[in-house]
Amino acid sequence: MACAPVNQGIQANYDTFMRELTQLSRLYGVAIQSVGGVILADTQGEFANMRYVTDISSGDLYPEFADTRKD
Repeated sequence: MACAPVNQGIQANYDTFMRELTQLSRLYGVAIQSVGGVILADTQGEFANMRYVTDISSGDLYPEFADTRKD
């Protein structure tokens, strides 16, 4: 997974993601506050087996990858 520098394709994907995330936040009334919490894929399909852990009681939002899942 990437750190920096970021290539143009990854930058374009990130920009699009942020626009769509903004729309989702407006639609559902859920905003995410995170500092330094972005993971960028280096390759297409790298997140194919990723999901977000859904624990509303914690207020945390974090990805879980197939190789780290307990189920």
